[in-house]
Amino acid sequence: MSWLFVALIPGLLMLAAVGLERLESSLNRGAVGAAEVAEFLARAQPRDMRTLARDGMPEALDGLRRRRMRGVEEPVGVANYSRAGWPGGGGRMQAMANPQFPQTHHADSV
Repeated sequence: MSWLFVALIPGLLMLAAVGLERLESSLNRGAVGAAEVAEFLARAQPRDMRTLARDGMPEALDGLRRRRMRGVEEPVGVANYSRAGWPGGGGRMQAMANPQFPQTHHADSV
């Protein structure tokens, strides 16, 4: 009876592995590569990010590719990042601060 386990268990494991490989290949059919994502992030404009959030990465990449094929791609401006880390300077950061907490001018030593 134990010879049945020795013969059937490896066969069942191989059959499960082949079935899971076929399932994985069918799921990866619409997958986007890392290079495509990096290119998208380097060239994306605000409307591309809205498309990404609304429809997903494949549709956003298609829109970017169509625009590049038509030659309608607009130059992307560089934001002015100051010491506060926000576009436009430190005043914007102070406006976003929580008014319930007082602003300190020194680091907490604790």
